[in-house]
Amino acid sequence: MSLLSKSSVVSHPTRGEGGNNAYRGNAGANFMRDVIGFGIEHTKVQPNAFLFCDANEGSGTSRDVAKQIGCQYVGLDLMHGNDFIKDSILASLPRPAEMVFTHPPYAEMIAYSGSQWGDKMLENDLSNPNLSKEAFLEKSQVMLMNQRDATKEGGLYATLIGDMRKKGQFWSFQADYQLMMPKSELISVAIKMQHNCMSNGRSYGGSFIPIMHEYLLVWKKASKSIFAIGLETARDVQKKVASTWRSVIRIALMKLGGEATLSRIYDEVEKVAGDLMKKNQHWQAKVRQQLQLHFTNVQRGVWAIN
Repeated sequence: MSLLSKSSVVSHPTRGEGGNNAYRGNAGANFMRDVIGFGIEHTKVQPNAFLFCDANEGSGTSRDVAKQIGCQYVGLDLMHGNDFIKDSILASLPRPAEMVFTHPPYAEMIAYSGSQWGDKMLENDLSNPNLSKEAFLEKSQVMLMNQRDATKEGGLYATLIGDMRKKGQFWSFQADYQLMMPKSELISVAIKMQHNCMSNGRSYGGSFIPIMHEYLLVWKKASKSIFAIGLETARDVQKKVASTWRSVIRIALMKLGGEATLSRIYDEVEKVAGDLMKKNQHWQAKVRQQLQLHFTNVQRGVWAIN
């Protein structure tokens, strides 16, 4: 049985047989055995009929594990000319797969094209240091939707992604990835402990906390079009933004004693919601809308927390 079927935390101190342990960033054969095993168990498809696609094949660890298990396999990678930002994954498969997996680089944590392989950094390599965080996430969403398109209905698509700390900033990309795809399809979030990393032997002082894990996100494809899941995701984001506005207004009113005039609410919201206002030039109208929907009008021009 796959460890992913028994626990949301998976730890393999040894990587197992398969692939090339000198190829930086590979997930390890023991973990990939868990991933493929989980897919077989969840879809209830016999191994010899189970098609697994790894769209970030790297050194071929998943290829070796799939051969050991006896399942069907297709491996793709940018180094072989398979660009999931512009090329259909499904077009490279004999049929929609039971499971499509990716393990993308985390925005220049490890450089691949022009370093691990090839003579230049490619534009759509997610390890490209010239990518902004926004561009990285946009390309990541294309990757996830491409995976989903290549997955049969009822099959699984999954990605392994980590956190990144750089120049005093911390990003947990898995949180962004969850927002990109429909909540209704997410079935599992597991933590994969990292062992034998280059940073493991370093000594860190002060309050610095080294990152020692990655996240495996697993979705189950439902019978929805890309357009439909785009609408669902957009609605989720809209709900999040609306919820953020309500929270900002509530904080502002709390600071004002629970009740205040509209002009004082505007002043306080300006202090605490600069980023939201930059995204909405009609922010005062948004404040009035949220006040009317979720707060109490105690008298003309005066609002209070419910």
